[in-house]
Amino acid sequence: MWQRLKLIRNRISTLEYAPRYSRLAGDIACYEPQLQKRINETESSNEQWALQAQVLLEQAKKYLHDYKIDEGWKSLHSAKRLEIFGLNKHERLATARAICKEADKLNEWRRDGIFSLLGSKKGEVTDTPEAEILYQAAELKDEHYNNQYYMNRLSHNLFWVLSALLFIVLIAIVGYFLFYFKSCSQLSDANLNLTDNLIGVLLFGLLGALTSAIISTRNLTQSSRIKEISSSEVVVLSKIFIGAGFSIFIFLLLRSSLADSIKLFSFKISTPLDYFAIAFASGFTERLAQKSMDLIVGKEIAKRSKPAAAEGAV
Repeated sequence: MWQRLKLIRNRISTLEYAPRYSRLAGDIACYEPQLQKRINETESSNEQWALQAQVLLEQAKKYLHDYKIDEGWKSLHSAKRLEIFGLNKHERLATARAICKEADKLNEWRRDGIFSLLGSKKGEVTDTPEAEILYQAAELKDEHYNNQYYMNRLSHNLFWVLSALLFIVLIAIVGYFLFYFKSCSQLSDANLNLTDNLIGVLLFGLLGALTSAIISTRNLTQSSRIKEISSSEVVVLSKIFIGAGFSIFIFLLLRSSLADSIKLFSFKISTPLDYFAIAFASGFTERLAQKSMDLIVGKEIAKRSKPAAAEGAV
């Protein structure tokens, strides 16, 4: 019993049981004797590739100790690539074939680059490549995964910020309903003043904008390019506030004298819940704001204003 409690305490108080930490630690622990065996068998203890590989392996351990997981993986991959210079012809051929098989998982230009380096168009290697060429092919492969880890970290940070904001907005919406609606019947019969309506519209506009931002962030890791600008917290938060602004604009437009003439929606809007649903949609997508601008000023004027706005942003 005490042993189990001690184990639980260790799991909570240390990083050694964290999945990312333990995965890198396991790879380093397994690779270290393999590298030493390679150096001993090839009598390469004084060779540059062996010396630098050992330095990189020690660097990976240090990064692991400091919980710099991505940096640790980069050092470990670099050490493994240097080991290529200690392979014989048969081992280089086997490694080249393995890299070609792995290249099928990569994006198109990296896959074509690896095939071109290894002299293969269909992913089949017949000639043994030189160590320098094999090193470059392995570097292209590792670069893909390094970029993937980096994008995952950017998305992870964004998810934390967006999730915290989403939690706050949801709590605020629950408080709003508890304060203004005492029963279910009041949801359709309530007659809120302008300020009370604006608060609800703003909350649901933020909810829609946050939902859209979380979905967009989830799709960032599927891209083959690192979109640091799109992953910036400032840019994402600005999109959220713009979505909330759109929801307020649509609400005020629907309450103005223009609503009857432009006929933005074909259905009738009468209860606060209708406005809240439209506010969520306005925050989620900018199409409603664009449609309303087209109806107010005309499509041609709206189209001409887009390039001017873009030039001003630059």
